[in-house]
Amino acid sequence: MKIKVDLSPQYFEKEIVIHADKNDDEVKQILHSLKEIETKFHSLNGYLDDTVYSLQLTDILFFETNDRNVYAHTKKNAFLIHYRLYELEENLPDNFLRVSKSCILNTDEILSLTHSVTGNVVKFRDTYKQIYVSRRFLKNLKIKLNQRKV
Repeated sequence: MKIKVDLSPQYFEKEIVIHADKNDDEVKQILHSLKEIETKFHSLNGYLDDTVYSLQLTDILFFETNDRNVYAHTKKNAFLIHYRLYELEENLPDNFLRVSKSCILNTDEILSLTHSVTGNVVKFRDTYKQIYVSRRFLKNLKIKLNQRKV
């Protein structure tokens, strides 16, 4: 399989073209993967008081439920999100991982994972915010941390 990228300011939108001699399993797998990418979230609307903010997923540390509401936590704020955790879990990229019944975190933003008497604590870069990881989800988090790019 050959992959070519043609970048030019004359293009107004991205286009993917597949040239193949037949519609085999490889072509079907490529199409399936592309459709999955297309349906994933790239940004979300977050609400803080009466203002709507467009949040980039790279800025979000974790999502957390509190009083039946879901909040997206950045380094400085917590924004109300109009999605349920299960909807986020299905549509977020692979760097987001469920770590408790009420929390999904961005594994790219983790500074440390510490085991303490009160539980397993995740601390994030450049912020005071931290969350607890459920024992049930700890193994998956450790696997994900070992796989991530440094």
